[in-house]
Amino acid sequence: MKEGDILGHEFTGKVMEVGSGVKTLKRGDRVVVAPNIGCGECFYCQEKEWSLCDNSNHKGNLQEKITGYPTGAFFGCSHLFGSYAGSHAEYIRVPYADHGCFKIPEELSYEQGLFASDAAPTGYMAADMAVMPGDVVAVWGAGAVGQMAIAGAWLKGASKVICIDKYKFRPNITRAYQKRGA
Repeated sequence: MKEGDILGHEFTGKVMEVGSGVKTLKRGDRVVVAPNIGCGECFYCQEKEWSLCDNSNHKGNLQEKITGYPTGAFFGCSHLFGSYAGSHAEYIRVPYADHGCFKIPEELSYEQGLFASDAAPTGYMAADMAVMPGDVVAVWGAGAVGQMAIAGAWLKGASKVICIDKYKFRPNITRAYQKRGA
């Protein structure tokens, strides 16, 4: 990170301007934006592996020196991930907006749409990759992503979900899932 960098990778907002290459969005659309930036055209994006995009991170060579391979770019992360400003800004330029911005239905608030940016897909993906029907599942950490992993575990058919967190109020929230069988 460098002085003046803008953090933040989860965000919603209103489209204020549209570049000439954007085909699916118009001024005034309410959108939620994915934290990773994918071009939509490269091999990885075609395989829906957006975080590995070959074209979004123009500084991937810096990562390659450390990890042996580059990844795609992310909003509000270090310069290793493309140097894109994050969501803690008044305005944000969204590269490849047709592939990273998703319209929020009118019946949902911005706050409701925000979970689709990162917390819900990350938590659900963890459950989708790990939970089989009937499993007993333990989730360490019941912040936003943990809560979504817990809900995802129930959706995938877990027979029991155990929540472990250092804050006593967080596991109490998960009891609502258990009572509803979410």
